[in-house]
Amino acid sequence: SSPCAGPPAGPPARSAAAGGQSPGVGAMVKSTSLTKAELVDVLHTSKTSKERNRAVKLLKQFDPNPRYEHDDEGQKSKMQPKKYDYLLGFMCWRCDKVKQSNYKVIWNTSKGAKQLCHGCYNQLMEREEVAKMRAANQKAGIIPKGFGLGLTGVGDGTLK
Repeated sequence: SSPCAGPPAGPPARSAAAGGQSPGVGAMVKSTSLTKAELVDVLHTSKTSKERNRAVKLLKQFDPNPRYEHDDEGQKSKMQPKKYDYLLGFMCWRCDKVKQSNYKVIWNTSKGAKQLCHGCYNQLMEREEVAKMRAANQKAGIIPKGFGLGLTGVGDGTLK
């Protein structure tokens, strides 16, 4: 029998000195073994800026999984932008990226209210504006209908 044989050692104990903070939720955020959903939950329930900043830093390591399926509902009338006096930490529903901003948009979709970042809000507003200008220009005859150059709408490749 070798002198090294014995019971397998468990994971090292997390001490306040090694972790740099007291045990608890903050200690959990320090470890990167949390899932994205758990980190989002920590972000929502964090009481201190230190906890929130750690959750944001770890969430930035995850690849975004953007959701554009409700973009056709992106009208200004369904969105409520709000500016806060303090910094918010939240996940943008559309681009699926963690954001730290004092500006947040609540978007009322057919599937419920969603949180958006300012960048996604601007993209949706620009998309709505372009659609209105396209319709007005087609009505005025400036842009021919069905030209298929991306000027006439998505997937409109028929010639008339």
